[in-house]
Amino acid sequence: MIELPELIILDVGHGNCAILRDTETVTIIDCPPTSTLLDTLAYLDIDNIHQVLISHADYDHAGGLPVLLRKIAVQNVYINPDANKKNIIWREIRVALELAHEKGTLVHPSLTSNLSKKISSGQVEIEILAPSLGVALGGSGGQDLEGRKLTSNAMSVVIGLIHDTHRIALLPGDMDEVGLDNLLRKHAQIEAQILVFPHHGGNPGTTNGRLFAQKLCTAVHPRLVVFSHGRNHLLNPRKDIMQGVNMAVPHAHVMCTQLSCHCAIALPTSELTHLANIPASGYTNNSCCGGTISITLNGEHTTYAPLLASHRAFIDSNLSSPLCLQFA
Repeated sequence: MIELPELIILDVGHGNCAILRDTETVTIIDCPPTSTLLDTLAYLDIDNIHQVLISHADYDHAGGLPVLLRKIAVQNVYINPDANKKNIIWREIRVALELAHEKGTLVHPSLTSNLSKKISSGQVEIEILAPSLGVALGGSGGQDLEGRKLTSNAMSVVIGLIHDTHRIALLPGDMDEVGLDNLLRKHAQIEAQILVFPHHGGNPGTTNGRLFAQKLCTAVHPRLVVFSHGRNHLLNPRKDIMQGVNMAVPHAHVMCTQLSCHCAIALPTSELTHLANIPASGYTNNSCCGGTISITLNGEHTTYAPLLASHRAFIDSNLSSPLCLQFA
């Protein structure tokens, strides 16, 4: 049994995935279609998952469920319905969940704020901050309580992780401007030490990206901002997003899982000695920036690997124009 919980934010390329290893349970937050999750579970000798929490039904957050359910024992899956999804991939996910349910996995077709702190973990309190029950009843494709259209991203689940009374991390999936507005209407205080930036640093909706990032980071006031993205996918994180982050929290450390093309046209040739010793999607082709991030949850004394100093040294030594420092 581990003494302190560990949050592992995986480098899965374009997508989101985190593993919370607590003193009593193992929780997966989002499950993209990548081998990195299964490789990491094998590396950590984990063969039983207490619960999987899916932020929303997009392929890069839920597409790995069919394989995971075939390979690993999963006790519970929490996921919200999505009437907007009419593609074959979503049908395959639904079929996989039904088959898993028939074999004993409990599938909960609702993950809303009424479950906050009710999902067991161990030392960590798992908060479900959004969507609220009233918003969730509108459903993806419907309207929120203000009459605004609810997309899959607007309905994205926002998860907070609390240890020793400190909110260590906020994981908002692909939350957009409507989702952020609804979140702040319900929760005046959403500060967290670590923010996994929503939508991989991509388009937040119809609003200006800089303003969205400013509003979010001003509310969260993180020490560490993580962008989980693939090097060659959609050129994330966007420059206007990064500008907004730096304007709101100029002293925060920014860490991308993989090197953005904004920062490095050519990949570094030096060994990535700063990385945590955990599987990472970008490791084989040297495209990691922070790679997979291992966080030991210890309240105010929470620590990270790679260490912020070693990550900054890697940036200074290998990148001529890192996006995270362009607006500092």
